[in-house]
Amino acid sequence: MSGKVVLLGAGPGEWGLLTLKGAEILKQADCVIYDRLLNEGFLDLTPQGCEKIFVGKENHFHVIPQDEINELLFKKACEHKLVVRLKGGDPYVFGRGGEEALYLIDKGIEVEVIPGISSSVAALSAAGIPITHRGLAKGFQVITAHSRKDKATDIDYSKLTDEKITLVFLMGLAHVGEIAQGLLNVGRSSDTPVAVVSNGTTNHQKKCVGTLETIEKLVVEAELESPAIIVVGEVVKLSDTLNFFEKRPLFGRKYFLPKIESFEYSLKERKPASTNELESKLMENGAEIISIKTGKIMPKGIDLSFLSKMTENDIIAFTSANGVKAFFYNLFEVAGKDLRAIHNCHFAVVGKKTYDTLASFGIRADIVSTKQSGKDLADVINRRVTLSSDVYWICAAKQAGGFEDNLSERFNLTKVVSYENVPNSFTIDDSHKADIMNCDGAIFTSGSAASISIDALGGQLPFYIYSIGKSCSNEIRKNGFDDIIESSESSYSALVELLIESY
Repeated sequence: MSGKVVLLGAGPGEWGLLTLKGAEILKQADCVIYDRLLNEGFLDLTPQGCEKIFVGKENHFHVIPQDEINELLFKKACEHKLVVRLKGGDPYVFGRGGEEALYLIDKGIEVEVIPGISSSVAALSAAGIPITHRGLAKGFQVITAHSRKDKATDIDYSKLTDEKITLVFLMGLAHVGEIAQGLLNVGRSSDTPVAVVSNGTTNHQKKCVGTLETIEKLVVEAELESPAIIVVGEVVKLSDTLNFFEKRPLFGRKYFLPKIESFEYSLKERKPASTNELESKLMENGAEIISIKTGKIMPKGIDLSFLSKMTENDIIAFTSANGVKAFFYNLFEVAGKDLRAIHNCHFAVVGKKTYDTLASFGIRADIVSTKQSGKDLADVINRRVTLSSDVYWICAAKQAGGFEDNLSERFNLTKVVSYENVPNSFTIDDSHKADIMNCDGAIFTSGSAASISIDALGGQLPFYIYSIGKSCSNEIRKNGFDDIIESSESSYSALVELLIESY
């Protein structure tokens, strides 16, 4: 029995513009067949074991011709329960989604279409250009400017003369001059506003604003690259006033951010997933990120027999959210127990993130350090807990000594190793290395990520080096780098603020 094919619009490139329904479908996919013009981070949403096949098209070069893509979709639908055809923008806006759907229906395959946000609207919005505006544009037309290689576009310019209609040309970067001249030939004014937006909605978006007379020269000088969108009309005049997207504090900056793949576990969704909160914060502020995964957080088995010995004076301490998740993974999934197993003790945590993670499992911490450091948590426990107690520290295999070194000797400390950072084996090719070295800075949130990255880059780093805290900085110095810009507080928010202030 054949499976189902979902034609999914991935939007124009920005992570947040994938629809909620689209994200949920990707989490269930058995196979994803994807294009070039999308955020490849969407592929990280797919479950482990999902087959991923690239069929993108670029500059008249087709990895797989369209008729073979159609056949591939049919073949994979016969092999899998759910196949997702992931397409940039919207499947039906010059995305050939209709052809694929008709082909599959003819073959007896069930098809669903999930719309995506088209660049014809989104890229304009990101460039500060509303596609319609009262008094300037009463409507719009979306036109494909794509053509066979080295051939003129097949556009009837005589139907594009209404100055109150915004004209949007997709896939037309190579034909900017031809389009401008075509509109001039049918009587459009030479000072008609025109904008070309390259890589719209992404953090490396660029745009040129000119007129029908000047736009071709401006685009050549700016060296814009595809994908690009051309917009013609009076609404272009609003591009500076409404340009909120490019006014974000880190827009135009590019950073190298090695990251460790988290182990995600919660009561709602008990399975591993890849997340990176810092990366999201940086992108929200406009930064472009080049990233590598230096390792992966993996839970370790825990002997939970100590839980039966604990009294109401004893403490379970967490110095990271990873420790919380790994602990409850062992409690629920490995030991098969529930919250009744930990009813007779107190909980201590470092920082808001660890507090919130513990709260997501139904427990509010009794002791909280707000300074995001193991040392500070130890100091808080020393001050607040007057009785001698057993403290069970749920921690990583390799852990900075701030908590252990500063906890009072009146406490009986037991380290319970619940997770470890397993390094990835990888190499960085010369092209990727060059991109990294051209970044505006390298950002490190752990010493291990720094050491692995420095080794992979042959002992080199971008000029500016940002560190989340002292222990991370110390590890960077061990690798020969002393000029480090360190966050005043060991938190993602403080690190982002540091980058904004340094800009």
